[in-house]
Amino acid sequence: MTSNILLVDDEENNRNAIRRLFEDYDIDFVEAGNGKEALHQLTQHDIDLILLDIKMPVMDGFTFLRHHSDSKTRPKPPVCVMTAFDDADTRRKAIYLGADDFINKPIDPVELETRIASLLRISHQQRDLLTFNQNLEKTVEQRTQQLREAHERLQQTERANNQAYREMIARISRLTQFNQSVSNIDPRKLGICTAALGWLCELPQDQAENLRLSAQLYNIGMLALPEKLRETPIEQLKKDELAVLSSHAKMGSDLFKGSDIPLLKQTYNICLYCQEHYDGTGLPNRVKSEAIPLESRLFTTAKLILETLHNDPQASIQRVKNTLQDHAGSLLDPVIVETILQSNDALENIIKELS
Repeated sequence: MTSNILLVDDEENNRNAIRRLFEDYDIDFVEAGNGKEALHQLTQHDIDLILLDIKMPVMDGFTFLRHHSDSKTRPKPPVCVMTAFDDADTRRKAIYLGADDFINKPIDPVELETRIASLLRISHQQRDLLTFNQNLEKTVEQRTQQLREAHERLQQTERANNQAYREMIARISRLTQFNQSVSNIDPRKLGICTAALGWLCELPQDQAENLRLSAQLYNIGMLALPEKLRETPIEQLKKDELAVLSSHAKMGSDLFKGSDIPLLKQTYNICLYCQEHYDGTGLPNRVKSEAIPLESRLFTTAKLILETLHNDPQASIQRVKNTLQDHAGSLLDPVIVETILQSNDALENIIKELS
């Protein structure tokens, strides 16, 4: 591979002498008589190494080094300073300005050959590294774009799937209309109220919106029970019949068990824990406090609000608040109750939406 060396010296004889030393080498020399010419040559040629004199007219070597260090050329070719000034200050200043190596005048051909070989090796390594990094950046950019496109396709698929799941849940929830003889609660209103509480408690928007559907399926397990048992008022059921009735939570949750889909996982939790109490006195597993999933605690709160309104359609806002306070810490999560009570208009707006 041919190397390009920029030879900067105001003495033409010096330049010719150096060129003759390397006639048999795979090296092309680009010449400049001062620093200003050298800066121009750098814009015209792809240079691997600069041999630089210090004392020159128009622009000396130090000034050239300042301009060269400030340039945005990458990679910068290494600079070997040729100088008759064999003193520490000259070397220190040149190094500070960006010089990589030195050789004293008069030049020793063997020493010059050795230094050029070493500096060219460094220059070629820098160039190879730059090429590698540029290719790597391009590859990373391409892969990143591919990942963005793949992620967008996955999001589109997920959105389509979520819409399909929502529609499926909405259709299935219509079956729960058959269970109103047992629950006396409109599943649609239960979904609205649970979702509203989710927003009030600052659930992520998608989770709160899912509550609108998942809450409607809390008693879907009832469909697995005998019709006579479903239609008999709870107060008329025998102890063994009540035990069978309470099993609907597990029956319903089993329909959604093991799913990784957020909407179906949420529905599973609401079905399974719909009879649990915050203080651990509920059914079927007597789970308590934060061990009950948040969506289930929100559901239980919404269910009590609707039961209060069903028993007394003219119930005042204060009556509903009092009912929530009475059950805080026993049936209900006290933190959720406190959140509702601290929001002046929240409960009133929820009740208006349910009417």
